[in-house]
Amino acid sequence: MWDKELKIKQVDNLLDEAKPQRKVKRPRKGWIQLIRTTLGMSARALGERCGLSQSRISLIEKGEADGSLTLNTLEKVAEGLDCELVYFLVPKQSQTLQAIRERQAEKKAKFLNQYTEIHMSLEQQPTSKNFQNATQDKIKSDLLEKWPRDFWDEK
Repeated sequence: MWDKELKIKQVDNLLDEAKPQRKVKRPRKGWIQLIRTTLGMSARALGERCGLSQSRISLIEKGEADGSLTLNTLEKVAEGLDCELVYFLVPKQSQTLQAIRERQAEKKAKFLNQYTEIHMSLEQQPTSKNFQNATQDKIKSDLLEKWPRDFWDEK
């Protein structure tokens, strides 16, 4: 069994290195058109370099701008521009994967604890807030340690 804690730390470190690129947004008309026109390259010339027609290049540029372009096509056109495609996902709001995981454990622990508390109340055996908080913290800790198969399930 691989060490999940080590893996999440390694990926968080890798993503930390990508933080400077986080602020780079896709140009309104897309990277392909921006780089092609900056290089002074026509759509026809790019098409020839990629083995595609000029009209196909125009459709690809529109597809990039509207978000429907596939990664394979983007990679092919990047090669035609003598560029490389760099692709990665980063957690929102500069958080870490570990923080996302902890937030999910907190959410799941709260749900499980509330479910139990409802039944305890129905049986007229409610518990104190301190006990509820301690139980929720224990559930969260167990979830983070064991990573059960249903960890990411909503309920």
